[in-house]
Amino acid sequence: MLNGNDKVTAIALEAKKQGVSYGIFSTMLTEEKRQQIYNSYEVYLNEKQRAEKARLKKHNYKKDR
Repeated sequence: MLNGNDKVTAIALEAKKQGVSYGIFSTMLTEEKRQQIYNSYEVYLNEKQRAEKARLKKHNYKKDR
């Protein structure tokens, strides 16, 4: 579940992709679209975290050798 800051970041990143300001973009959103953006951002964060764990595991493996 995203916290408040993550929700703002998710909307801000999507607004940037669309090429509009955060304020304009956020006023145009329906609750359904807002939830889709949150879900997409949460998936992005999970993938990023998994990749970082894999990178650290690989780095630690090389370090132990």
